[in-house]
Amino acid sequence: MRAGSVTQAAESLRISQPAVSRLIASLEQDMGFDLFRRQRGRLRPTPEAEFLLGEVERAIANLDHVTQFAEDIRNRRSGHLRIACLPGFATSLLPRLIARFLAQRPGVTISFQPRHNQRVQEWIMAQQYDVGLSEIPTDHPAIEYDGFFVRCVCVLPAHHPLAAREVLTPKDLDGVPAISMNRDHPHFHAIRTVFEQAGAHFDVRVETRQFASACILAGEGVGMSIVSPIDAAEYAGRGLAIRRFEPATAFGLAALYPTHRPRSLILREFVDLFRESLKPYLWDQNQMVRPLEQTRASFG
Repeated sequence: MRAGSVTQAAESLRISQPAVSRLIASLEQDMGFDLFRRQRGRLRPTPEAEFLLGEVERAIANLDHVTQFAEDIRNRRSGHLRIACLPGFATSLLPRLIARFLAQRPGVTISFQPRHNQRVQEWIMAQQYDVGLSEIPTDHPAIEYDGFFVRCVCVLPAHHPLAAREVLTPKDLDGVPAISMNRDHPHFHAIRTVFEQAGAHFDVRVETRQFASACILAGEGVGMSIVSPIDAAEYAGRGLAIRRFEPATAFGLAALYPTHRPRSLILREFVDLFRESLKPYLWDQNQMVRPLEQTRASFG
């Protein structure tokens, strides 16, 4: 009907004219009514064919859309990602990362939800999210993860006398008011152990669940804190001094995945970009992902 004749239809389909006639006859048999009638040596569409043509063209347009959509998925231009993350990621690195990711992928949509570490792990176990950006999880059969470690830094008020030093140690910070993670968090015990081993007093004045809060409090003059460099970088220049901390102390992060859910191409590409964005903060840039047991052994 588009070509106007059997001859033109055969040329368009690159088949013979008899083959076109056979296809028409087969379709008419399947439909149960005539699609064409021969008048003066030419095939003329019936009213039924004219009526059917609109639906056929819509179906072809939908098939073209599916083909284009599949190509967009293949080229990572379409898809949807569900991301669960720690609150610190939601207010620092992640929004800029998402903006950068979407700028080259106009057909991709993303939803992300910040929650505390335990809830992120629960969501991943329940397959409610494609990826969780969180802390290193305890071993669980429903979670797979890529783990990487960042080297913690010391933050303190920019006007503090110790801010004049490039490197700070527990001895330097002996008795300085501290802002720490809550006492039930492994990071609290790791820092306290480092201070005890140096014979220094870890004088905790404020406990919090978030490094971001610790940075704000330090900038307000409350005290010092040993935090992730990702959070510290977000608050640089806001009355906050950021200094190297010795001995080197690591904080573990991970990209969590549901064990029984396949990872899409768009998810893999996003996680690759996430890893790339962490390079300036990584403990060992040449070995970002290691088994948890080996990593724990490396850091004692």
